[in-house]
Amino acid sequence: MNTSGETRSDNLKSTRITMRKLRRLISHNFNGTKNELWITLTYAKYTNELEVVYRDFKLFIRDLRKQYSDLEYINVIEPQASGSWHCHLLIKAPKRSSLYIPNKIIEQCWKKGFTKTKRLKNSDKVGNYVIAYLTNLEIDDNQNIKKYVKGARLYLYPKGVRIYRCSRGIKKPIEITATKGEVMTINGLDIDLDANYSKKTNHIIRTGDEISYITEFYNIGDKNEDS
Repeated sequence: MNTSGETRSDNLKSTRITMRKLRRLISHNFNGTKNELWITLTYAKYTNELEVVYRDFKLFIRDLRKQYSDLEYINVIEPQASGSWHCHLLIKAPKRSSLYIPNKIIEQCWKKGFTKTKRLKNSDKVGNYVIAYLTNLEIDDNQNIKKYVKGARLYLYPKGVRIYRCSRGIKKPIEITATKGEVMTINGLDIDLDANYSKKTNHIIRTGDEISYITEFYNIGDKNEDS
């Protein structure tokens, strides 16, 4: 029988897996270019019903696309400590060299509360930046200093919630099962090329043995692949 502790642990593990998939999806589609925006949609009133949030966003993106028909998006819902929800929306206009949407138009389409629009810089590692923002929880220490607890917001996601949705034009990362050399060759990279970023994690498997995973990231222009 599953205890409540085991259930919370399973949910946390599932949420972390979802966030890793989301990070890859964002990194594969967003580079911080001038035709991309990050929009935050908040509620003026306390709103904790997910179906209401999903419905409100559907109406919002429908109205926004009436004026900007070529938009592609990834929408991520974010739980607040209060129990209310926010929406974080990454949008891009692939057919445009730049994208600007007046905040007045965004507010008119949203109608539910406050909005904030940010342009991600080209130097930002967009996937890492957004996921860190979504998972770290700000705390109030009564000293007017912002502090964050890494990963704390993951505990606020209820079991089974659909954390993100995306439009049809968002491309899924390419997954290939092959040797590292084969993956490098497929992507036109020199097998001796050093990774732009790498991360090593160690895991203890059921037999008691320790295995290591090494994830490497290579900057190959617009493809944004990792291996």
